[in-house]
Amino acid sequence: MDALQKKSIITARGFTYTYYVSDPAQASKDAPTLFLIHGFPDDAQLWDGIVSRLPQYRVIAPDTLGYAGTSKPTDPAAYEFGAMAKDLAEILDAEGVDKAVTAGHDWGSAVAQRFYVHQPERVSALVLLNVAYSGPATEPFDLEATNAFLEKTFGRPLLAYQELLLSKEGPEIMRKHVGRLYDGMHGAPRDFFGELLGVRGNFKKWLLNENNDWDVEVRDYAKDPELKRLYVERLQRDGFEAPICYYRGNKEHIQHAVEKDMPRERFVVKVPMLYFICSQDAVCRPEAMIPAKLGGLVPDLEEVTIDCSHWSPLEAPGPISSALDDFVKRKVIS
Repeated sequence: MDALQKKSIITARGFTYTYYVSDPAQASKDAPTLFLIHGFPDDAQLWDGIVSRLPQYRVIAPDTLGYAGTSKPTDPAAYEFGAMAKDLAEILDAEGVDKAVTAGHDWGSAVAQRFYVHQPERVSALVLLNVAYSGPATEPFDLEATNAFLEKTFGRPLLAYQELLLSKEGPEIMRKHVGRLYDGMHGAPRDFFGELLGVRGNFKKWLLNENNDWDVEVRDYAKDPELKRLYVERLQRDGFEAPICYYRGNKEHIQHAVEKDMPRERFVVKVPMLYFICSQDAVCRPEAMIPAKLGGLVPDLEEVTIDCSHWSPLEAPGPISSALDDFVKRKVIS
């Protein structure tokens, strides 16, 4: 992100957001702005490989609430999607951008989705990486019931890792063992991600590694020592109490309380939409898009399959950039 300017803004809610912007004078005149939203537990640097490959676009990439230079409230209510959508709209306002191609990865996908739901006039197209579109949270989230369904459907309770995330000890364990967290999240074996996160108890066992008998080779992109150093330093400094609020918001029904009474029509995506399926992501499955398809929520959906695991912007920036550029040229510019 060295080519981008780092800025900050204090939103109407009183939160400071840091974000990165490219020089609009360098972008093509007819090119829309890309609004890039990262997920857990990353920061805006996640998008570096994609930004560098798309110099023809103006880019705005925030550090989302809870991360890096942005405020880190530890009340899950602060992470209600509609409230965060207003924060993000204020960033676009500050940059004089009416609407943008909005892309999100991991939890950033959920934030991008609800940015569209709450601020549809600000989104010219919606791009989701790894995490599928979901309809309104009409029922309270139940982790145990969800894992039981996933185990019956896929053979594994794919959200088993959230048991540690949502425990009292979870944030501190991750902070103390953030180097192990990095290695585990970016493990090279094809099924390692699913084994780590989708088997009860494995996530905690991996982080603690009490017997010093469980190691893994990381994927090629993750072998960059600078990438790991920045990751470890940032998360040891900032901790996980704020990032975990995205998960706690589900557990404490923050999103459900708002969405249960919203008209279903609000969740129909009426702009072009691109979904990146990542074939080696054992947790974020493409089947999760089926309810949105069957429910008529994504009428202008395109899907592209990339052969990579969960951290697709780091592992496959080239294929993602090419597909994104093609999509924007066909569906937004033309």
